[in-house]
Amino acid sequence: MIITSSRKPSQRTRSFLRDLERTLNIPYIQRGKLSLKDLFNIDKHILLIGEFRGNPGTLVVYDAEKNKRLSSFISVKLQREICGTKVYNNDGLKLIVDDKLWENDEFKNIYKSYDEFLFIHLNINDNSNIILRLERDPKYLFAIQFYKNRVKIGPLIRVKSLKIFNSLY
Repeated sequence: MIITSSRKPSQRTRSFLRDLERTLNIPYIQRGKLSLKDLFNIDKHILLIGEFRGNPGTLVVYDAEKNKRLSSFISVKLQREICGTKVYNNDGLKLIVDDKLWENDEFKNIYKSYDEFLFIHLNINDNSNIILRLERDPKYLFAIQFYKNRVKIGPLIRVKSLKIFNSLY
């Protein structure tokens, strides 16, 4: 899987992309003039961050093998806004889901979608000291927060909505 952005990302979006690159340990490709077809020649699985008013606003996961895409509207906080330092991940992620989320049937379907599109392509390792935690958020569907040794390290991704499409475009 690779991470990329819209064609001319703002500085805040580029910072968010670098945060994701460090915490997810996935390569970030600067898009420039590359089309989606060019990106699919690099990798069949793409995490594309789009913008809304100069801020990261969409998270789209493309799966060229299944000819599907998952699209989410998001709100974010950067790593520097949460912990003030850059945190690097070299040993995978431990995935934890807040127990209260499992009580909601809608969340179970959402989790299945994220697991099928995104989590399956991450290096999930139960012995990792970096934790990707799905948490309850009263204003949103859920939040994705990263921790290291029980300390929030960011970035924080709040998912507002989610849709799955049976085509790449």
